[in-house]
Amino acid sequence: MSRYDPLLSRTDERPDVSLRWDRDRPVAARRGDTVSLALLDAGALETSRSAKYRRPRGAFCLRGDCGTCLVRIDGLPNRRACTTVVRDGLQVQPQNRLVSGPDPSALIDTMMRGDMDHHHFMVRPRVVNQIMQGVARNLTGLGTLPDRAEPDAPARHEEHHPDVLVVGAGLAGRAAVEVLRAAGREVLWIDRLDRAGLVAQNDDDGLDGLCDQTGVFGVYPPERLWAAVTERPGEGAVLRSIAPRHVVVATGARDPTIPLPNNDRPGVVSARGLVEQLRRSGARLRAPAVVIGAGAHAQALARALDRPCIDPAAVERIEGSPVEAVRMRDGSACEARLVALAAPPAPAYELVRQAGASVRWDGHGFAIVRDQAGRCALGPWTVWAAGDVCGHQGLAAGDDGRRVAQALLAASSSSSALSPTP
Repeated sequence: MSRYDPLLSRTDERPDVSLRWDRDRPVAARRGDTVSLALLDAGALETSRSAKYRRPRGAFCLRGDCGTCLVRIDGLPNRRACTTVVRDGLQVQPQNRLVSGPDPSALIDTMMRGDMDHHHFMVRPRVVNQIMQGVARNLTGLGTLPDRAEPDAPARHEEHHPDVLVVGAGLAGRAAVEVLRAAGREVLWIDRLDRAGLVAQNDDDGLDGLCDQTGVFGVYPPERLWAAVTERPGEGAVLRSIAPRHVVVATGARDPTIPLPNNDRPGVVSARGLVEQLRRSGARLRAPAVVIGAGAHAQALARALDRPCIDPAAVERIEGSPVEAVRMRDGSACEARLVALAAPPAPAYELVRQAGASVRWDGHGFAIVRDQAGRCALGPWTVWAAGDVCGHQGLAAGDDGRRVAQALLAASSSSSALSPTP
């Protein structure tokens, strides 16, 4: 299999669209695919260079979390390829590369095989240090300025005063919303991903009433507000000021990497993100690929991808850039155009931490601390945490979401329960 052979096989009948990659290379995709999946299928795995050491980078998490898939789209820098939906004629370019094609800054890896100690590199004489600093400043950063000034898109502001704000549309969020709505509560339900991505997570829709592509960007206790913005392609942004009585945070968990040599090479991706991207597209892997991980979580993802699962302890290093093989400690090698890492997910705790919750280290990340009912913070509102944000629960996250929603209902109907400050 050559470097640019298709990595996927497709069976669906969705119409084709064509985008342009790296100025002039046509890339075919299916309508509804993300840019990351289209580039992955075309074998275009390297999409940028790291800001500091100019190391090759490509999409990793494929779920909108990590930022390694940032590309330039239609002249605008720092667009997430893994959450941008393709459309015909889309112009996609790599970022942080000096020229189109092979990047000469790759020579840094060749010249400095012992790694660069930037604290002592070219410190003297002073004039040499000044020249080096100027070059470094020009090389670093995220992309370059837009090609043109974008016209101001129409925007509007909406205020919401729901009984309950539910953040997250995974298993826990869906279950909590179902219980709360059945009890007649007014619920505002939001998630930062689009519907196709959310359906791919759980293999079903069940998203009636969801405000998708809406991300919370701030929590303001003195103003009694949660602030969010809805951004959909071709539409003006909607700024949402939300003043709820209760908040259920079900933001789930993110996929960390696994500490292995060369785990940052293009072609190393999150196994969970890859599964969801394939479900979204209706495609299957046709390229050689392996899953690296241990435990039931990794085994389940390997079965979903129909690829072997390798224990990290058996791996010596990942080879190639983009990846070509996994070298084992016993000297053997597994051919791989993709390496899917399946580490235990780490809680996406930052938002609920901003709302005043405490965290604890659970061995994989920082999990939210809550009481037996599910409460984790009090103030102008009561904040409840459910699902993987409290520690990875897998399929049990739905049961946890139902339990927390029932506890919220019981607490808010009891005169002795803790309730939001008036």
